Amino acid sequence: MALSWMDISGSGPSMRIGLVTDSTAQLSDAEEATLREITGDLFAVVPLTVLVGGVAFTDGELAAGDLCRKMDEGAEVSTSMATPAQFANAYATLLDHGAESIITVTISGDLSGTRDSAVAAAQNEESLINVVDSRTTSAGLAGALAIAAAGISQGHDVASIAGTVADWCADETRTAFAPETLEHLRRGGRIGAASSLLGRALQIVPVLGLNAGVVAPVARVRTRTKALERMVALAGEAATEIDSDEQDVYVEIQHADGEPSHPDVVMLREQIEGAGLPTTFRTLSTIITAHVGSGTIGITVQTRP
Repeated sequence: MALSWMDISGSGPSMRIGLVTDSTAQLSDAEEATLREITGDLFAVVPLTVLVGGVAFTDGELAAGDLCRKMDEGAEVSTSMATPAQFANAYATLLDHGAESIITVTISGDLSGTRDSAVAAAQNEESLINVVDSRTTSAGLAGALAIAAAGISQGHDVASIAGTVADWCADETRTAFAPETLEHLRRGGRIGAASSLLGRALQIVPVLGLNAGVVAPVARVRTRTKALERMVALAGEAATEIDSDEQDVYVEIQHADGEPSHPDVVMLREQIEGAGLPTTFRTLSTIITAHVGSGTIGITVQTRP
């Protein structure tokens, strides 16, 4: 999501509110700059860590394509959540720079202990810190930040913003993705309800989704092409479900290797735009790729702020 197009109006925040998130949103430099401008530079991203062959890389330090190549070569890959100490440092920095309260929006608590770390750090602060579990990640998390930023700009209080963000995450964003294999999800224990597919993994190509923050099966098809076609159909169904007019809905296509020219990305973009829905592109964070595998493609359908 490009945050620069947000139509943010209002007289500006009545109190200085800081905004914190984690690195799985995979924000672009332009998006971070927009969020810093809106919050008066009271914005922080707490990174998770990916370990490749025992070597630790901060999320984003290793290029998406390099991680995919290492995974394809058989490298052992795992991840480490953001810690309470990292969040405590982010909170302290924002408070020292004048934040009077903070809203934190994180990756789904069912996918990572990062949300629990954010809550633990908040409990040690006297200032009001409201932590929202986005129940999603990547484009969905970035979209939730756009909603939070709009609330800050319009002068709402932290509790009101947190409630709006939580409602938006539940009602106005939908994610589906197609990994090339279920093996990485199985190894990482993030497979959720999709574990029912494991016994048939050789016979099917899975299309998965995030249901209340948990990985769940959406469709079972026989070929990769059929999986992409199903995702196009899902985009249209989700757009109708979250906005009957479909005028404020767009689809963000995400890919593990970060190449918008990848044939799968091009095919999805052409067919989704042909159905009348605008699209954008986002590279998956290396944390997400470590759990879903190289070649994974996803869509997030959501409303604009």
